[in-house]
Amino acid sequence: MKDPYDVLGVARDAGQDEIRRAYRRLAKDHHPDLNPGNAAAEAQFKDVSAAYHLLSDADQRARFDRGEIDAEGQERPRHGTWRDYAETGEGARYGGGGGAWTTDDLEAMFGSMFGGSGRRGGPGRGQDRHYSMAIGFVEAVVGGTRRLSLPDGGALDVRIPPGTDDGQMLRLRGKGGVGWNGGPAGDALIRVSVTPHRFFT
Repeated sequence: MKDPYDVLGVARDAGQDEIRRAYRRLAKDHHPDLNPGNAAAEAQFKDVSAAYHLLSDADQRARFDRGEIDAEGQERPRHGTWRDYAETGEGARYGGGGGAWTTDDLEAMFGSMFGGSGRRGGPGRGQDRHYSMAIGFVEAVVGGTRRLSLPDGGALDVRIPPGTDDGQMLRLRGKGGVGWNGGPAGDALIRVSVTPHRFFT
């Protein structure tokens, strides 16, 4: 997804009121009910809703600004942290050796760092996955089920409880990242954005 600040057309230091006004204006302009059959407007509406999801959550916004998550709320891989460890005494044998790193090297390094034996030491829980989803006002009131398409090509069936609020987080247990060594999977955390209704909001 595009940079959420660019999608909403706001500065990176914009306040929540400015972000909310930009979202409501763009959501109204591109709402599928007002643009029937317009695929471009529907795609723009989804981008606007996802951008507002992220920027309206203070914690998620701060993490995005720090580069910890991407525009879809997914964790960014952390590169280069092994170098600091490689330069210390116990990790020196892993740094600057000129050879390729192997799986055994990595497991041994992390095992010695954390006092265990890496992933071989026991089961571990998978990571939680963060997603966002926009629903209509009426659907938020009465509830329903939505199929959420995932970046990896998969999909999740999400039950929308009646009375769902804008910004509410839904948790699907066991639908996140795969665990290792027999450990449980993480959860899927879905932040819901309720689009404004032209009559009721």
